Amino acid sequence: MNLFDRLSNLTKATLHEVLNKVEDPIMMTGQYLRNLEEDISTAEGMLKQQKMTVSTLERKAKDAEEDAKKSELNALTALQAGNESLAHQSAAGKIHFEEQAAKYAAEAEEVRSNIVELEIRLQEGKEEYTRLKEKQSELAARARKAKERAQAVRPNFSRGIESGDAARGFQRMEEKILEWEAGAEVSSQPFTTSNNVSSAPVEDDSAVREEIQRLKNKLSSK
Repeated sequence: MNLFDRLSNLTKATLHEVLNKVEDPIMMTGQYLRNLEEDISTAEGMLKQQKMTVSTLERKAKDAEEDAKKSELNALTALQAGNESLAHQSAAGKIHFEEQAAKYAAEAEEVRSNIVELEIRLQEGKEEYTRLKEKQSELAARARKAKERAQAVRPNFSRGIESGDAARGFQRMEEKILEWEAGAEVSSQPFTTSNNVSSAPVEDDSAVREEIQRLKNKLSSK
């Protein structure tokens, strides 16, 4: 793609493509502007070179025209002196210089056309740069406000932490503390025996005496 095409594409581009990218849109707009600056600088250098080329071609065309006139004068002088050979040579030189003058003039005209086109593209590029620069400032302000709103709702967002992490962390800490509290509550309960085994319930004394007597009677009957 030549410079003309690239400048044309840039002047027709919008920022929608940038905003659809994953990267930071403000950073990407800055890169677009830097690219456009480089192209403008390149076009300005080319424009300067083209103007120098036109000046060179115009000078060469003028010199060739002067040489053609001199050759014609020499041919006339040779004819007046009866020198056919020199007259023929001078006439051929005149034709050659006239052809050179026409060639240089045509090339200069072509370069002038390129200069006109390049100047138009360059002006468009500069205008587009100014517009995009203003647009970048607008987008930067909008992005800053959006981040501020997001931070107000989700404080952890600016550090790349998903919303809700802090709340879930607090919940886990509360669950842990509840475990500690439950453990402390269990630890504070006294044991009923040293071996942590509950003793058999104490029955009525008369019932016990009766059971003992029954057992004795059973043994004596054998």
